[in-house]
Amino acid sequence: MELRQLRYFIAVAEELQFTRAAARLHIAQPPLSQQIRLLERELGTPLLHRTTRRVELTPAGKAFLEEARRTVAQAEIARQTARAVARTVSANFVLGFVDSSLYAYLPQLLRQYRRLCPTVQVSLREMASEEQIRALQRGEIHAGLVRRTPAGPLLKFEEIGRERLMVALPADHPLASRPAVAVADLKMEPFVFPDRSAAPGLHDRLLGLIRQAGFVPRIAEVASEGHTIIGLVAAGAGVSIIPETLTAVGTDVVAFRPLARSSASLGMYVAWRKDDASAPLVAFLQVAQDLRDRGALPRIRDRMDGGYARKARSGPGGSASRDSRLHPNEQS
Repeated sequence: MELRQLRYFIAVAEELQFTRAAARLHIAQPPLSQQIRLLERELGTPLLHRTTRRVELTPAGKAFLEEARRTVAQAEIARQTARAVARTVSANFVLGFVDSSLYAYLPQLLRQYRRLCPTVQVSLREMASEEQIRALQRGEIHAGLVRRTPAGPLLKFEEIGRERLMVALPADHPLASRPAVAVADLKMEPFVFPDRSAAPGLHDRLLGLIRQAGFVPRIAEVASEGHTIIGLVAAGAGVSIIPETLTAVGTDVVAFRPLARSSASLGMYVAWRKDDASAPLVAFLQVAQDLRDRGALPRIRDRMDGGYARKARSGPGGSASRDSRLHPNEQS
């Protein structure tokens, strides 16, 4: 079975006439009819019911048409990807990333990208989401791994992963003995909060969760980086709510607990300029999409599936659970 035969069959199935299909394919009708017969012979079943006036799809033909379209479309994606990679020889690709992408996103993306594009020179820039947006708008980076952040019409975003939110608190805190912690349980606690100028999406998401619980947070410290937030929690400055991937920072003096009765989650996005069609960027977007679709990047799954890559560090008596995924278009 050849891709050419699939394309021929799709044309006949859509036109329902060999003459029009042949004209569409820019070939003569006899070789078209011959290829369709060869295809049917190989499959061992008729795909078309032919009369002197018209052509109709058999039940097998209708089912085969869907798979043929899918196969041809995938072949086209493979062709475009191969061409994009072929154009990346000695190219440069600058990627921005937030610190929370270091533990479950960036390593997988870079390994796969470097296998696909070994001659591309990749430069990495650790930057807050807001900084990446400005850098993309100025053309200083090609793509960014960001939390969803307000941006102008020049940029595009695509979600590649989603993780639940976790409570981070000192390991000797009374709430650390619980398997899960409700936001309302933190009403009297001082908070270590993400700096809004660096992470407006995360800041506003946490503020919304806390206000929904009926109180205004008492913010003791503000930090722009995730590992700094965890360090301040370890120092006893307060508690915090963080994306689950940051639990990989790990420390014996910080406990991580899921939010009780909550499906709160946060997405990770790839951002890029709409007008950038450079080969290194096209290849990177293909890698990100492929890893996401194969489930190689964090995503909210069933409660019993054991999570991704590693379980959250939980200290004595704690365990991680999974919540159902929120709508992917939720603003993080």
